[in-house]
Amino acid sequence: MIATYCATVSLLVSATLIVATPCTTHDDEIGHIRTPVTSTTMSTLATASAAGDEMTIAITNLYGAQLSLSFGLNAGFPAPLDNPQPTILPDSSSTQYIYPTGWAGRVGVGPNLNVNSSKIEGSFIVPEDTTVAIPDIDVSYVDGYSVPITCSSGGITVTGCNIELFKLAQCEDQVDGPICLNAARFTPDGPPLPFFAPCVGAAYTFPDDSDANVSNLGSNLISCCIGTSCEAPPRQLPNNIINSIPPA
Repeated sequence: MIATYCATVSLLVSATLIVATPCTTHDDEIGHIRTPVTSTTMSTLATASAAGDEMTIAITNLYGAQLSLSFGLNAGFPAPLDNPQPTILPDSSSTQYIYPTGWAGRVGVGPNLNVNSSKIEGSFIVPEDTTVAIPDIDVSYVDGYSVPITCSSGGITVTGCNIELFKLAQCEDQVDGPICLNAARFTPDGPPLPFFAPCVGAAYTFPDDSDANVSNLGSNLISCCIGTSCEAPPRQLPNNIINSIPPA
């Protein structure tokens, strides 16, 4: 499917009261879209109360360098509040975005606006036969990997992978960023490529790597953290298993 990305600029609040600088370029290539499911290093921004008909995603940058954020929206779904546009998130700062009922899309995170960067994917959809929207979240490296991301809800890390993959293996298809492109995007059932294998089941490493997806969360407040110091989810592979994976 074609990733429908936003094309117009604004930014919500920063936890550190740093106003992010808008970017001036935007890559509008084809990217992976996960169909929305209808069924304490993290940012403290998302501890604020949220309306029942909204979902909040807070993003904290602990990567050690400024990063670019871009925003993708599934076709036909409502935009986030204020329709945020590509922007810069400084190192050691946070921001948050508010999503209405019926939203489904993604936030790309990386050193530039390449559409193949690491992504936070989510939706806030009302399932059939119910009246309440269900928050759904995952971290995806299906298009490619740029930075490690994990996300939490209710104080529990539920998805993502905090491993700096560039330090473990050589990328076979690296582009400027650096970003490692993921050829497994064209192989729905996997397996993951060796470069991405340490994060299998924790973040999406191929299209049907669905253990990375979490739905029916007990809170509409999601906190995502970028960097290796961010807490890993319980299903991330332990170091002894990761170290036994043959290098790429």
